[in-house]
Amino acid sequence: MRSGRRPAGRPRRRLRKAGPVARYGAPAGFLLAATVAILLIHSALGGKTVPAPATTTRPVPAATTTAASAKPKRKPKPKPAVRYHVVQSGEGFGSIAAAEHTTVAQIEALNPGVSSNALHVGQKIRVG
Repeated sequence: MRSGRRPAGRPRRRLRKAGPVARYGAPAGFLLAATVAILLIHSALGGKTVPAPATTTRPVPAATTTAASAKPKRKPKPKPAVRYHVVQSGEGFGSIAAAEHTTVAQIEALNPGVSSNALHVGQKIRVG
């Protein structure tokens, strides 16, 4: 690469700005070519699209009303098992409630004679 002046015989080349046809025509031409290619590939593969899921209707039997077919009896829900928590050092009702996924009010309701200020290490508290 030379430094200094250019020789007198060579004029400088000026860069021309791209016109609007070149600026917008090239991307539009590319998108058109890509669309045509996709349509050709689609038609070569058979042109099938994924069909919508078929809906079928089933005949509903006629309802008969008799005294025997009123409402089926439901079984009662089993009661949850009783759960206890053994108090560790530094625990209170708040930390026990968070560990056992319950509320302080529920622990207080299940343990009416126990004060949160008078918990002892090793004491069993009902939590569920």
